[in-house]
Amino acid sequence: MKLSQLGEFGLIKNARDIFKSLNENIVVGIGDDCAAIKLRKGFLLIATTDALVEGIHFKLDYIQPYQLGIKSININLSDIAAMGGIPLHALLSIAVPPNISVNFMDDFFKGVKDGAKRFKVSIIGGNVSSSKNEFSINMAILGEVKKKYMLLRKGAKAGDKIFVTGYLGDSAAGLEILKRSQKSEVRSQKKRKLIKRHLMPIPRLEEGRFLAVKKLATSMTDISDGLASDIRRICEESDVGANIFTKNIPISKELKDFTSSQLKTRGTHPADGSSKLITSLNFALYGGEDYELLFTAKPENVKKLKELWKNVNIPITMIGEITKKGINLVNIDGKAIPLTKEGYNHFKG
Repeated sequence: MKLSQLGEFGLIKNARDIFKSLNENIVVGIGDDCAAIKLRKGFLLIATTDALVEGIHFKLDYIQPYQLGIKSININLSDIAAMGGIPLHALLSIAVPPNISVNFMDDFFKGVKDGAKRFKVSIIGGNVSSSKNEFSINMAILGEVKKKYMLLRKGAKAGDKIFVTGYLGDSAAGLEILKRSQKSEVRSQKKRKLIKRHLMPIPRLEEGRFLAVKKLATSMTDISDGLASDIRRICEESDVGANIFTKNIPISKELKDFTSSQLKTRGTHPADGSSKLITSLNFALYGGEDYELLFTAKPENVKKLKELWKNVNIPITMIGEITKKGINLVNIDGKAIPLTKEGYNHFKG
C-alpha cells in the first residue's frame, strides 16, 4: 500500500501505535496540538533539533528505512550527549512523497522507536506532511541536565588538553565506499564496519554524562561536521586557539586498511566534494558524522581522567592542547600549519 492510499491520518495512527509510551511524566502525547510533560525540580530543559533531507544527507538507494530511523534519532541524541544531558522526549516531523510505501514508513518508524528505546526516550509528537519528491525528516529532542553539570562549547582555557572519544574518519570512509560500490557487491567485514559507522552512528550519551558528572571537562561538543570544523567552534566560543597533533589523531585499523588500499586513488574530498587523494587524515579531519565527543580538560585533571576512564568501554585520545590564539595542525616533525576551515557547510557545500 502507498501513502497516497493510507492518507495522513492513517500514517499518524500507525505512528501513534508504534510510538505508544508508558512514561508517567507524559501528560499529553501524540494526538493533540501539543505534548505536555512534567519536569523534574532543579533541572534545566535542554532542546536540540536536526534535519535529514534526501539527496543532501542520505540517498535511499544505500540506506534502509530502519537504519534511517535509527540515524534520525541518534544524531540528535549526540547533541544532548555533548552537553552532558539526559534525553527524555522526541518530536518527529516528516515530509513524505506519496509514492513511498506504508511498509517503508513502518520500518522507518520501527528504527526510530528502537533507537529511542535504547536510550529511554519517548516519542511524544510531531508532524506529517506530503512532499513532491524528497523524503525530509526533522527530529527535536528534549532533555534535562543540572546546571552545575552542563557542558558548553565555551569554557576552554589556554593550557587545557584536547581529547576525543573513539576513532575519527570512519563514517566519511563508509560513505565513500557506499558512493563507489554497487548494491550487489560483496563487501569485506572491515568495509561493512566503516559503512555501519556512517549509517548507524552511536551517540556517546553515557560518556558525555560521565564527563559532566565527574566534572572532568571544561568544554565539549560532538563531531558532526568534522574535527577541523568542530574544534574551531570550541575555540571561537571560548576565545582561544588550539594545536592539533596529527600523530595523535585516532584512526581505526579499518580506516587505515581502506586508505592504504586506495593509495594514489582519487576520491571525493569529504569537506568540499572535490577530487582529492584519499588519506585517513583527510577523512579524520574533514569527514564529519563521526558523532564522537570532542572535549577539553585541565592539565591537572588529565591523570584522574585517564584513571577513571579505565571503566569506560570507548577509548579516549589526547590529540592536542588549547593555546591563546591560532588554530594549527602540528605535523610529525613539529611544524605548525594553520588548520583550514574546511568541514561540511550546508550553504557552501
